[in-house]
Amino acid sequence: MIVPSVHSEPAWWKRRWLWRGAVALGTALFVVAYVIWLFQPANSHARATKEVRVSVGQTASDVAANLQRRGIIRSAWAFELLSRYDGVATHLTAGVYRLSPAQSLSSILTAMRAGDVVTIKVAVPEGFTVHQIVERLIHDHIGTWAQYRRLQQHPLKGMPSPRPGVRDPWEGYLFPATYAFAPGTTARQAVVTMWQTFHQRVVVDLYDRSHTPLTLVQWVTLASIVQQEAKESSQGPKVAAVFLNRLKLGMPFQSDATVRYALGKSVPNGLTLKDLTVASPYNTYIHKGFPPGPIANPGLAMLKAALHPASVPYLYFVSLRSGRLLFATTLAQHDADIAYAKKHPNA
Repeated sequence: MIVPSVHSEPAWWKRRWLWRGAVALGTALFVVAYVIWLFQPANSHARATKEVRVSVGQTASDVAANLQRRGIIRSAWAFELLSRYDGVATHLTAGVYRLSPAQSLSSILTAMRAGDVVTIKVAVPEGFTVHQIVERLIHDHIGTWAQYRRLQQHPLKGMPSPRPGVRDPWEGYLFPATYAFAPGTTARQAVVTMWQTFHQRVVVDLYDRSHTPLTLVQWVTLASIVQQEAKESSQGPKVAAVFLNRLKLGMPFQSDATVRYALGKSVPNGLTLKDLTVASPYNTYIHKGFPPGPIANPGLAMLKAALHPASVPYLYFVSLRSGRLLFATTLAQHDADIAYAKKHPNA
């Protein structure tokens, strides 16, 4: 008789272990597949994008939760885990991002580390008036006319107090440059940014380090007039010298640019004698000295020209159509230049 070994196991016991092993393996494979799935794009076929704002101070966990809620990623946990592994968790750049559910987690994290934010670029040319700047901001969907009108009733914090007769307390103090604003920027935020840029680059970096006898308002006003009268930056120091020379002698500026500002409209065919008599504190043909305030927003070149005028005796200049300026010291020379300009209209 054959005696069964005491070490042998029943068939049902082996089947139990095999079943348990299969379940464990299947579960492990499922978990691995699920984790891999979590790291995949939320929708690889998506074409639409969504704008997501990352605020200063937000953690990777906060950002991940928002991305999952918006349907841009599948798993906040996967995003946070990968951000910590890549060392990006503490280097997310604040701003507005345009993201797609078709993007991978790594591409989203790369964009946030690089600061690849969505911006609205607004180019403000030198010599633009506040009205022109506001028009451009509104065109680029930053603020409305009603919002700007309410704001323009007072100077921004830190701006010089407007003198009597000033048309716009912001005029002259919004720095011309190309700005990159985040979507959702308000009217106030935009103009405050321009004023703060002016304060740093103009007041702190130039005026506070200069030895000019002019007040800040006088200096910016002179620079704004030079900006509108000079056609090229190289002409700026001489044009500034003309107005300062006239000021020393008690002569009126007689700047056509201030009259155009007083009229508040374009004058394509040149000023008439009637225009030169317009009743306005900005009319420097009938009022001596500086007008109440700047007539435009000058750039750095003309601001520097007003700080460092040329050492020349000129009291007059005539602008030719080509942009060239004819400078004169005496009225007789000036009259001769006017005659030349009339005789050679295309000079």
